Amino acid sequence: MKLLFIAALMVVWVSPLRSTPCKTVLRVKHEAIEYACQTQKRPLQRAFGIIPIPSVINGGNRGILGLGLGLVDNVVKLAGVQILEVRLPELNVKMMPNVGIQVSIDTSFQISGSIALVGKIDVKAKAGVLADLRFTRTDRGFPILSVSACKSILGDTRITGPFGILPALTNIIKGHFEVVLSDMLCVSVSNVFLGFNTNLGMLVGGSIIGGNLGLQYTMPSAPVVTEDYMDVIMDVEYEVDKKVVEIPNGVKDFTLPPGAGNKDAMINLGLSQDFFNSMFTAFQSSGGLNLEISSTSASVRNYLTTSVLGSHIPEISWKYKESLPVNMKILLTQTPLVTLDANVVLVQISPVVEMFVVTGTMRNQHLMTLNVGANLMAKLDVSRGKITTSVGLQGDLKITMASSSFGKCKTSPSVLMGYMRDIFNKAYLVQLNADLSVGVSLPSLPNVDLIHEVIEVKKEYAVVSFDPQYVK
Repeated sequence: MKLLFIAALMVVWVSPLRSTPCKTVLRVKHEAIEYACQTQKRPLQRAFGIIPIPSVINGGNRGILGLGLGLVDNVVKLAGVQILEVRLPELNVKMMPNVGIQVSIDTSFQISGSIALVGKIDVKAKAGVLADLRFTRTDRGFPILSVSACKSILGDTRITGPFGILPALTNIIKGHFEVVLSDMLCVSVSNVFLGFNTNLGMLVGGSIIGGNLGLQYTMPSAPVVTEDYMDVIMDVEYEVDKKVVEIPNGVKDFTLPPGAGNKDAMINLGLSQDFFNSMFTAFQSSGGLNLEISSTSASVRNYLTTSVLGSHIPEISWKYKESLPVNMKILLTQTPLVTLDANVVLVQISPVVEMFVVTGTMRNQHLMTLNVGANLMAKLDVSRGKITTSVGLQGDLKITMASSSFGKCKTSPSVLMGYMRDIFNKAYLVQLNADLSVGVSLPSLPNVDLIHEVIEVKKEYAVVSFDPQYVK
């Protein structure tokens, strides 16, 4: 009955694990949006260059020559119509708060063709397009770019041809090209910018960190657009064996403060403290923070014997008169706790250290189990779109004896502090840093390199600042 009562109390008192994802904020400044749009100059030029122009012009009720002498029932037939040249478009970008992005495009065309009974004609036309771009999301949290509004404006159009071409015919040809370009320019602009979505979807999604450990980004809501930047809020979930890692105490909401990060960078990515808590929780859940150390390990071979341990705890020497090798297991059974402060990342871990005497029999003898408390000072680095972490011991270890095979220990376990520090530095942290060096991928796009990367640690969050560089 007592056990049932205690179990019932635990159900009431212990809150369930929350699976709320932690958040990151990708702050994309106007300069980055401008740069991204400028990379589409060539695609726009190519798209404009293949606009189909019908070879038949309807001349209306009046005769094509304005004299009642209709050509083929008031129809003019063009031949050999070609867009010879499209001037590289000029693009200007404006941020529209709570709406999206407005792109204005100016370009010009040189077109040639010929008309039966008249001869070759040349057409020069100037055109402008005003397009509103809006970012939304799919039900699965993938970003989508759409053209929510588009207007094309035709400027000066000039027709030149054989001497004596009649003004009425010139006006009809001019009207024909203006109608076609006016209709098709917005279609071409939409097609080019909608082509963004193929790569834009790669901004979120999953990535493999290593082994059974992965990372998943999703976009829970549409970006927030201001006059100077666009904030893309993304959820982050770590996965072990494709199961979401849950933080025991849940996560806090996170927003990136105004002015955070490098003011000269095009993009600043804010990472909450929970991002790093989730990262270390995932490593712990995957077993990446555990280590088995054999007595034959080269780096600590001289440490893992009963005689060395007996020099600190006499009871061990009393039990084992002959020096025997010792194997060690370091297990993290509790979730690490990560704290971020100005230029400081502190990781608190509480590993259980089990030691076994290698007796030569089928089963090693349990020697003792220690509970160890350690503070790790973490150093964050960012390179090639990944955050890497390295850790080192900070301050003294806290050591308590959980169990032993040699009876009650009269010596304080704190005498093992220097011994355990050497084990950690020579074996445990070496392996831990090797695992952490794999790095965690930041949100990125295909064919885009991140350059000028820096990371800055603030109280309860970190900021990665960088510039995008498009590569072919």
